[in-house]
Amino acid sequence: MQNRILLGLRVPSLLMGVMMVGANSFVLSPILSNVAADLDAYPAQVAWAISAFGAATALSALAFGTVIDRWPAGQVLAGGALVLALAQALSGLSSGWVWLCVAQAIAGLATGVLLPGAYATTAATAPEGRAPARLGFVLTGWAISLVLAVPTAAFVAEQSGWRMVYALLCGTSLATAGCLFMTLPRVHNAMSGPIGPLEAAKLPGVPTLLVIMFAYMTAFYGSFAFYGEGLRQAFGINAQGAGLFVLAYGLGFGAAGIGLGVLAPRISRGYVLSIFVCLALSYGGWRSALTSPVLAFLAAIVWGGLNQLGLNALVISLNRKAQAARGAVMGLNSAVTYSAVFAGPAFMGPVYAALGFAGVTTVAAVSVSIGALIAWKDL
Repeated sequence: MQNRILLGLRVPSLLMGVMMVGANSFVLSPILSNVAADLDAYPAQVAWAISAFGAATALSALAFGTVIDRWPAGQVLAGGALVLALAQALSGLSSGWVWLCVAQAIAGLATGVLLPGAYATTAATAPEGRAPARLGFVLTGWAISLVLAVPTAAFVAEQSGWRMVYALLCGTSLATAGCLFMTLPRVHNAMSGPIGPLEAAKLPGVPTLLVIMFAYMTAFYGSFAFYGEGLRQAFGINAQGAGLFVLAYGLGFGAAGIGLGVLAPRISRGYVLSIFVCLALSYGGWRSALTSPVLAFLAAIVWGGLNQLGLNALVISLNRKAQAARGAVMGLNSAVTYSAVFAGPAFMGPVYAALGFAGVTTVAAVSVSIGALIAWKDL
């Protein structure tokens, strides 16, 4: 009976792992001004913590991605969650923006193992033919982190200070570590087998998809880093108010995920291209959306829905190209994604300082358009 209960908790535990990565990735955006004011820094300096997190995750995914091949998944994933909890505790204790950057770099080291490991373990433990559905459920951890964790963080930051946000994240990551350790004690992955990341990068179609993923993720993370701050400046709202717009994004992301489960569209070049065109138009439309809170709320829902469709299409396409190297390709995907987490805020910071959030989303539209052109020519 106990074993049956633990088996039933495997997928929710993996979802919690993804949710904690998502919460740590997104939580700084709506409280950026609060953190900057307390640390006597500029918002752009605090945003470097997001870049540090992304760069460390990318390096970790390449350097430590095969760890999950050699050790039981429960130990590896629980260890990753424990290191993430440590990093969140250090973030809450930050005395300056450099300290915060270092703490978030440690969080990135943990994420580089935890995230691709969670994806690979989800596939490894799924019954025959159920891997796509299981992975789709675990991916909703991203939506939950937006809909629940990020608005809650904004509320907590206003009521109890931003340091309490990281204290709560630390406690939840510790609970996640316990769940992962208990539910995956004897699960072993062959995440990349004999094929390492460099060999996997040479598989037909994989390099093209990774370039498209980088353009897509650079646009998203570069925009999201300044999303909350841009809305606060546009409408004169506090962190809690900005959290409502993050909630709108999460609602769109989650609703599109439910729609994908019902409609199950065929992922083709035309499908990917149409999503990217719509996403470029969505980014370009923010210049008008910032004139009205209602328009901005609706634009956030559309943005979230299109990002869910784009992410699913790219991950499914990568899995198709991966052949027997799914784990290695997922590690490469994490490295590319979090390279964009570094590159996006780092590149968009000067753009935001000079042109504001509308300028950031215009550059994001160009980035996504480049991805669309590559998809049109090479997919």
